[in-house]
Amino acid sequence: MKSKLTTWEAACIITGYGIGGGVMAMPYLAVRNGVMLSLFILVVAYLFSLLMHMMLADLSLRADSGQMTVIWKKFLFRGKFKKALTILFFVMITFVLLATLATYITGAGEIIVEHLNIHVFWGRLIFYAVAASVVLFGLKAVGISEKIAVALIFALVVVFAAGSFMNIKNPLPLAAGGAKEALAYFGMAMFSFFAVFSVPQAVEGLGGDVKRIRKALVIGFLNIFVIIFVITLCALISSAEITPLAMIGWSAGIGAWAQIVGSAFTLLAMLTTYWSISLALADIINEQTKLGRVVCWLLATLPTLILTFMVQGGFMEIVRLAGGLNAILIAILFIPTFLGANREGPTRLMGKFAALPVLIIVVLSYIIMIIGSVVQI
Repeated sequence: MKSKLTTWEAACIITGYGIGGGVMAMPYLAVRNGVMLSLFILVVAYLFSLLMHMMLADLSLRADSGQMTVIWKKFLFRGKFKKALTILFFVMITFVLLATLATYITGAGEIIVEHLNIHVFWGRLIFYAVAASVVLFGLKAVGISEKIAVALIFALVVVFAAGSFMNIKNPLPLAAGGAKEALAYFGMAMFSFFAVFSVPQAVEGLGGDVKRIRKALVIGFLNIFVIIFVITLCALISSAEITPLAMIGWSAGIGAWAQIVGSAFTLLAMLTTYWSISLALADIINEQTKLGRVVCWLLATLPTLILTFMVQGGFMEIVRLAGGLNAILIAILFIPTFLGANREGPTRLMGKFAALPVLIIVVLSYIIMIIGSVVQI
């Protein structure tokens, strides 16, 4: 299989998927856990997420770079219900991903409307046009775009850091919170690292090269870790008040200019996530329907714009719900899928980490993520 992406481009696709709606909620949760406990939880979430996505990359390699529906069809579903189960889970995954993408258009549209003072329809249409047009050109175009966007995100994080360290207002919170606070932080951290549907893209784009796939996953999730850590640290030391959406209190502490920079950061984060998810959805639709790239691109993107005028509720609540639904599906099906793959042949990526106890630990971490995602603090 020929390589289509560089290692860095594959890593940025993973980073772009993860850096979505959850990052700006991390400081609010961190202040309730103290910096030391928060850092420990973040490291644990990184390791569990990396391990789980490595296992998924191994499944994708053994399924010849297929998305989740192909992996389930090959290694899990059996007997006379195989086709029916494949169709059922294809419909479920498609619905969840379409709803997730619609919330990103809604959230980004609100930011565009606020700054350009235009009608909400045009704000959503502008974001949709920019986001969907890149996906039309396929995996390489998304890889290059993600690489550029991630570089811009890091540049904006540096700007945030400079502004924050010139406006230090608060000591770092050291007091650890309780179990409920820790659960909420862990849930949001795991959600921020959740990049399941981008892994098969990285596997395909790197031509099945095991060493480069491992490297891309480590770098991709490390990028997310660094962004979360720096943003949390800076928001904690310089915010006038630690607010649920960090940018509100943060900009009050370091200056109104931060609102503009924060909006740019948020738009880029939503854009990179939209690219990764919609490309994955187009691949899933094409795998199941064989309708061709352009038609599948249209089916994966146009309904997301239409849904923005039908979906009600807050942005973060819907995104967290969609992330929770995805996590439930993965957690329920992951162990039997991986064991089914092991019966058909040896692991290509995991080695001794493909053992059942490791699988159970990984799945438990996602069950805890689901619990943490609904905890109210």
